[in-house]
Amino acid sequence: MVCLPDPEILHLGPLSIRWYGACAAIAAVVSYFLLTRRTKRFNIGEQQVLDIMMVCVLGGVVGARLEYVRRFWSDFFADDFWGIFRVWEGGLVFQGGFILVVLILLIMCHFRKWSIGDIADLTAPVLPIAHAIARIGCLLNGCCFGIPWAHGVQYPATGNTVLSLQIANGYAPPGTTTPLPVVPVQFLESLLCVAIAALIFWMERRKVMHHRRFLVYVLLYSAGRIGLEFLRGDYEPHPGMTPAQWTTLCFVLPVTFAVIGFLTWQRHHSKPAAQESSLQSENPPEAVSAERTPRKKHRK
Repeated sequence: MVCLPDPEILHLGPLSIRWYGACAAIAAVVSYFLLTRRTKRFNIGEQQVLDIMMVCVLGGVVGARLEYVRRFWSDFFADDFWGIFRVWEGGLVFQGGFILVVLILLIMCHFRKWSIGDIADLTAPVLPIAHAIARIGCLLNGCCFGIPWAHGVQYPATGNTVLSLQIANGYAPPGTTTPLPVVPVQFLESLLCVAIAALIFWMERRKVMHHRRFLVYVLLYSAGRIGLEFLRGDYEPHPGMTPAQWTTLCFVLPVTFAVIGFLTWQRHHSKPAAQESSLQSENPPEAVSAERTPRKKHRK
């Protein structure tokens, strides 16, 4: 069993610096470094990287917070409206930020004439790495924790909601003063994200799945997330699915498969046109007509 530190790193008056915010900042810095190192490969300028980073950071936080507020409005925010803006205390849903960022980037690619495939391949391995770092912040913060496990990680009794949720969800009896050790599901998700990033880097070296690597990330992460949700202990145990599983099954996966189907259809129907254009380039119309037109005999 591993005992985790206090989620608060430093306390300065009304401001507290927590591991959650620190890991989010580290994830942003690492993302910017990786994106700038990859610009030449995709013929993308540094200004584009700055724009992408701004969208990912601001759009990601806003979308993730809005989804968290939507899910837990009656639990935390109905009587505490200003709590919506205390993001540093935790409370972000990755899927909400992911969906909003993708929508904004698609709009930017349309109006700025960027290649959607290049932007997708550029960010495909970077996003899971940033997510892996941010999930370590969740682990240290005490949110999204797992079900009780004797050989898991042990949270402190204060500074998080682990103990209160374990009692409320029936995992611990009333009067318990120390949180039960739990499965480090956040760390497992970090490992999943790192493995996906490594696979995408391998695809780049092998030059396979060009302009489709982002879809590989979405599919693999969605499948892994659905499985890991069964190990979550911050929800009341019931036979149904968690909100993340519902979002993945009802929105993320259908949209992803629809995009894959469209790309496959587009690729299949573009081949005949490409072959016809190549044949025309090899045999110009003038040459074809000259070959088919019989030569007139010259009469003296």
